[in-house]
Amino acid sequence: MNRRSLARDRNFLLFWGTQTFSVLGDSFSVIAFPLLMLEATGSLVQMGLLTSVMAAGSLSMGLVGGAIVDRFDRRRLLIVCDVARLLLFAAVPVCWAIEPQTWLLFVVAGVASVFGQLFQITYITAVPNIVGRDRVAEANGRLQATASLASIGGPALAGLVAAALGVTAAIAIDAATFGISALGLLAVRLDRVAPAASDRAGLGRDLRTGFVTGARFLWRHPVLRVLTVFLTITTFVTYGMTDVIIYQVRYGLEQGENVVGYVMAAAGVGTCVAAALSAWLRRKLGFGALWLGAMTLCGVAAAVLALSQDVLVLGAAVLGFWFGLMLAAVSSMSLRQTVTPDPLLGRVTAAFWTIHYSLAPLGAAALTAAADRFGAARPLLAVATIYLGVVAVAFFTPIRGRNPEGRPAG
Repeated sequence: MNRRSLARDRNFLLFWGTQTFSVLGDSFSVIAFPLLMLEATGSLVQMGLLTSVMAAGSLSMGLVGGAIVDRFDRRRLLIVCDVARLLLFAAVPVCWAIEPQTWLLFVVAGVASVFGQLFQITYITAVPNIVGRDRVAEANGRLQATASLASIGGPALAGLVAAALGVTAAIAIDAATFGISALGLLAVRLDRVAPAASDRAGLGRDLRTGFVTGARFLWRHPVLRVLTVFLTITTFVTYGMTDVIIYQVRYGLEQGENVVGYVMAAAGVGTCVAAALSAWLRRKLGFGALWLGAMTLCGVAAAVLALSQDVLVLGAAVLGFWFGLMLAAVSSMSLRQTVTPDPLLGRVTAAFWTIHYSLAPLGAAALTAAADRFGAARPLLAVATIYLGVVAVAFFTPIRGRNPEGRPAG
């Protein structure tokens, strides 16, 4: 495999660009679909139901998507997912030009979330096939940095387009980004031999057992096992953090919407900087020190968010929290991609994500309900305590090792 710098690796650069367009499209959807539902129905309940349908679609694919990714050509799967979302999203502005149909939003959002989740699983598994396992951390840092920028700028751009041209125009642009991504992927080469047709005869069995197979691998690997447990716990208390911070700034500190925007923009800055530095920090510090340090930073930042009444301090704490969160996420994802055998990578990725986010919606509801009843300080202190407790326990596990890649699964 070519060992040239990623900055000069044409194959990676093509993949990097197509992924940026795909993330941009996803970030448009975050704004455009709820806005169109609100415009069509004026109902917050309908907006919530639409979000639930999207979440259900993602979860359903999380249970079976890993088996599909491990059985079929990954580049073709990425292209199929992009083309499917292109066609689904393009149907909305076409339909709205004739006569608005709110049922179509539920169908499109639900089915598109299935393809979106399949794309995400495939994308994670494809990275080692494109750059090699020894450059996974560097590639992930670059991919996550631009993904963070796209996810920050995408909703803002979608809002501007919706205000100037209408919400359906934003969805049309959303569809176009998936078309551009699909075209770019046609030129990407993956260093992987796709399973033979005879090997795919057991797809039905793998669809039934793929989640269990992936979860079993996570459990047998000493580092991935504890990472999965700890990250599931921290995700439970993190999923509602954005809502609680917005509540704290808007009502606890009695600041305007513009200040809320500035504070949350700091989260985007933190994720971008962390993604850009993650590979370098991983080389300098090793996995254990980087992961434990990142989680400690999250705990300290959450405590500052709970105790401070100064907007500038809150902004700095938000930056620090999301900086640590992204460092931990990129390092754990890179480790999982490195230690998992390629034929299992799809199932392991899907199992990890499904377990990782299984309790997140419940945690978000609990955190926001606690903030509504007791104020933001107590829930945020609870988040800080949980993060620092995880660090304290993790220090006595194999996570603390500098290079846990060498630990085989049990």
